[in-house]
Amino acid sequence: MKQMKEFVSKITLVILLFAGTSAFAQTEPAPNPDTSQPAAEEADTSNWKHSLRASLTGTQASYRNWSQGGTNNIAILGTTAFSSEYSKDRYGYNLDINLRYGQTRIGDGDFIKSDDRIRIRNQASRKFRDERLSAIFNLNFESQFDKGYENPIPDEGEERILISRFMAPAYVTQVLGLSYKPVENLRFEGGLAMKQTIVSDTVLSERYGLDAGESFRNEAGFSFLIGYERRIMENIFYSGYVETFTNVNRSLKYTDVLFINEITGQINRYISANVEFVLAYDRDIIDELQVKQIISLGLSYSFFGD
Repeated sequence: MKQMKEFVSKITLVILLFAGTSAFAQTEPAPNPDTSQPAAEEADTSNWKHSLRASLTGTQASYRNWSQGGTNNIAILGTTAFSSEYSKDRYGYNLDINLRYGQTRIGDGDFIKSDDRIRIRNQASRKFRDERLSAIFNLNFESQFDKGYENPIPDEGEERILISRFMAPAYVTQVLGLSYKPVENLRFEGGLAMKQTIVSDTVLSERYGLDAGESFRNEAGFSFLIGYERRIMENIFYSGYVETFTNVNRSLKYTDVLFINEITGQINRYISANVEFVLAYDRDIIDELQVKQIISLGLSYSFFGD
């Protein structure tokens, strides 16, 4: 029961953490009581565009005296995606916040984490005369909510091995460079970059490429990104990007690569399907390619925006 309460509280956090942001983002200044001012003088909020979408997906299977066999299981995943965009003249600002948290229970075992993400991306931009080209500054943050284990379902008598927790690791990156958008759906970004790795639990320092007992590492290098978005069909949307970071003091074979693909299908106003496929390569953690694939179907609601 205690585990269930903790689980529900974490899912609720993911769904509601930025609901308050929506109220803030939609707040408009009080109208000017001086009616002598022309309408054009009033605060213009049309330069801002916001969207907030939350979804809750789950699966459940139960068997009793089933001749073909099967294992009881339950899984639930909560997601929140908030975006805010400002544009005026040649200046722009984008904020994207993506939160995910899910747990699974197999048989009579404990609930274990199935997905976990905190991703916040900020970008300030200034367009040149050719508006396809912009100067940009990015500030990004990424971590996770909960503990992760190498062996989430340990064998009898075996202890679970902790491999991650909140702010262990966490990544903060800053990029100063250029963005080129030749067409509406495609963009290229690149520039000088700084990357900070934070490991709040020093037991995990060496796992994430830090020296034993260290909790912070700063790297300088170059970052490059290719992003693509497209509406495949009327209710099916694809978005993806590949992003790299290369440390100037290390060989190119140590370049970090992240490739994210997501397809979202809106079945109706409240039901959606989502497919996520992620590839990651970071030799500070492991020499092999990391792969994540998630397919989900469940309730989805857009509080405002598209």
